[in-house]
Amino acid sequence: MLEGTIKTYHNDRAFGFIRPDAGDRDIFFHLKSLPPGVVPAAGARVSYNLAPDQRTGKLQAVSIKVLVDGHNSQISTRFVKLPRLPRP
Repeated sequence: MLEGTIKTYHNDRAFGFIRPDAGDRDIFFHLKSLPPGVVPAAGARVSYNLAPDQRTGKLQAVSIKVLVDGHNSQISTRFVKLPRLPRP
Protein backbone atom coordinates (compact mmCIF):
# COMPACT_ATOMS: atom_id res chain seq x y z
CA MET A 1 0.00 0.00 0.00
CA LEU A 2 1.09 3.53 -0.71
CA GLU A 3 1.06 6.29 1.91
CA GLY A 4 0.41 9.99 1.81
CA THR A 5 -1.33 12.96 3.42
CA ILE A 6 -4.78 14.30 2.66
CA LYS A 7 -4.17 17.65 1.01
CA THR A 8 -7.77 18.80 0.62
CA TYR A 9 -11.24 17.42 1.22
CA HIS A 10 -14.48 19.00 0.00
CA ASN A 11 -17.22 17.80 2.34
CA ASP A 12 -20.02 19.26 0.22
CA ARG A 13 -18.91 17.22 -2.81
CA ALA A 14 -17.46 14.17 -0.96
CA PHE A 15 -14.07 14.14 -2.68
CA GLY A 16 -10.53 15.33 -2.13
CA PHE A 17 -6.88 14.88 -3.01
CA ILE A 18 -4.01 12.99 -1.39
CA ARG A 19 -0.39 14.19 -1.60
CA PRO A 20 1.69 10.99 -2.01
CA ASP A 21 4.86 10.53 0.05
CA ALA A 22 6.66 9.66 -3.20
CA GLY A 23 6.21 13.26 -4.38
CA ASP A 24 4.14 12.37 -7.45
CA ARG A 25 1.01 14.22 -8.60
CA ASP A 26 -1.85 14.59 -6.14
CA ILE A 27 -4.25 11.64 -6.21
CA PHE A 28 -8.04 12.03 -6.39
CA PHE A 29 -10.20 10.13 -3.88
CA HIS A 30 -13.91 9.85 -3.19
CA LEU A 31 -15.51 9.45 0.24
CA LYS A 32 -16.81 5.99 -0.76
CA SER A 33 -13.15 4.79 -0.79
CA LEU A 34 -12.97 5.24 3.01
CA PRO A 35 -14.51 2.96 5.63
CA PRO A 36 -18.14 3.87 6.49
CA GLY A 37 -18.44 6.71 8.99
CA VAL A 38 -14.91 8.04 8.53
CA VAL A 39 -14.79 11.67 7.47
CA PRO A 40 -11.32 12.69 6.25
CA ALA A 41 -9.59 15.87 7.34
CA ALA A 42 -6.79 17.80 5.66
CA GLY A 43 -3.43 16.75 7.09
CA ALA A 44 -4.50 13.20 8.03
CA ARG A 45 -2.02 10.44 7.16
CA VAL A 46 -3.49 7.65 5.02
CA SER A 47 -2.52 4.46 3.24
CA TYR A 48 -4.21 3.57 -0.05
CA ASN A 49 -4.08 1.59 -3.28
CA LEU A 50 -4.42 2.95 -6.79
CA ALA A 51 -7.01 1.87 -9.35
CA PRO A 52 -8.28 3.37 -12.60
CA ASP A 53 -11.55 5.29 -12.44
CA GLN A 54 -14.21 3.41 -14.42
CA ARG A 55 -15.52 6.57 -16.05
CA THR A 56 -12.33 8.53 -16.86
CA GLY A 57 -9.60 5.88 -16.73
CA LYS A 58 -7.42 8.13 -14.54
CA LEU A 59 -5.83 6.67 -11.41
CA GLN A 60 -7.58 7.31 -8.11
CA ALA A 61 -7.05 6.23 -4.50
CA VAL A 62 -9.09 3.25 -3.28
CA SER A 63 -9.15 1.15 -0.08
CA ILE A 64 -8.07 4.17 1.97
CA LYS A 65 -7.16 3.62 5.61
CA VAL A 66 -6.43 6.44 8.04
CA LEU A 67 -3.10 6.01 9.84
CA VAL A 68 -2.70 6.86 13.51
CA ASP A 69 0.90 7.16 14.70
CA GLY A 70 2.04 5.56 11.44
CA HIS A 71 -0.08 2.41 11.91
CA ASN A 72 -3.43 1.30 10.56
CA SER A 73 -5.94 1.85 13.31
CA GLN A 74 -9.62 1.54 13.91
CA ILE A 75 -11.05 5.02 14.30
CA SER A 76 -14.08 5.64 16.43
CA THR A 77 -16.75 7.35 14.41
CA ARG A 78 -20.13 8.82 15.07
CA PHE A 79 -23.05 8.17 12.78
CA VAL A 80 -25.72 10.81 12.37
CA LYS A 81 -29.05 9.71 10.98
CA LEU A 82 -30.53 12.41 8.78
CA PRO A 83 -34.24 12.55 7.96
CA ARG A 84 -35.27 11.37 4.52
CA LEU A 85 -36.50 14.01 2.14
CA PRO A 86 -39.83 13.40 0.43
CA ARG A 87 -39.65 12.49 -3.21
CA PRO A 88 -41.34 14.85 -5.66
